[in-house]
Amino acid sequence: MGFLSTSTSVVRFVAVAPSRMNREAIAKAVSKRAFRDREPDVGDPREASGWVTIHDPLGTAFTAADLFFHHYLVLGFRYDRRLVPPKLLMLERRRLENERKVARGVERLNAAERREIKEEVAQRLVQQALPTPRLFDVVWNLETGRVYFSGKLRAAREAFSTCFRETFGVMPVPLIPYLAAEQVGLDARQVEAVRAVEPASFVPESAVRQDIPRLPLTSDAEEAVLE
Repeated sequence: MGFLSTSTSVVRFVAVAPSRMNREAIAKAVSKRAFRDREPDVGDPREASGWVTIHDPLGTAFTAADLFFHHYLVLGFRYDRRLVPPKLLMLERRRLENERKVARGVERLNAAERREIKEEVAQRLVQQALPTPRLFDVVWNLETGRVYFSGKLRAAREAFSTCFRETFGVMPVPLIPYLAAEQVGLDARQVEAVRAVEPASFVPESAVRQDIPRLPLTSDAEEAVLE
């Protein structure tokens, strides 16, 4: 979701911009790492990512006029992910295992063979799967060093951070509360006091029921990977 959507999530980063920026060179660097469809047998077939223009998600050619607005650098970021339904993977794996057992005249395959079949089926299904595209907006305030990214998906954030570092030569650091304390003008003593804070529970231990089973929480179902 973009910044102009009715609702969106924003993740803040800090990345100190160079004191002098060659805008034409920046436009070439961004174009070099623009979004490209993943080529077969090159890299991870499950994902592809790169820059797109902020006004057109199909635009992958950049000029300085497309990127710079006053003291802001504005970009779009596209992240595609190919996922294979676990049930489909299981069915196709069993089908191929049965074919191998019949062909060899055996009742059971060893662990190494089953693992090889699973990897073979997973790679084939990933190549056949259609990608799910996600679009994000990126705004970099070149005066303050603040970077705003319109999404919380962890895999997309990691891909964005890598692409940002490879493009601009600086790693965007997530603006967690400890870093935010330094950004709002607190003196050194106050910053150290914030860093010394330890997590605390506001619920007394006597109020926590131990007989209630608790399930493990997952961050995002889309971040599940093939085993």
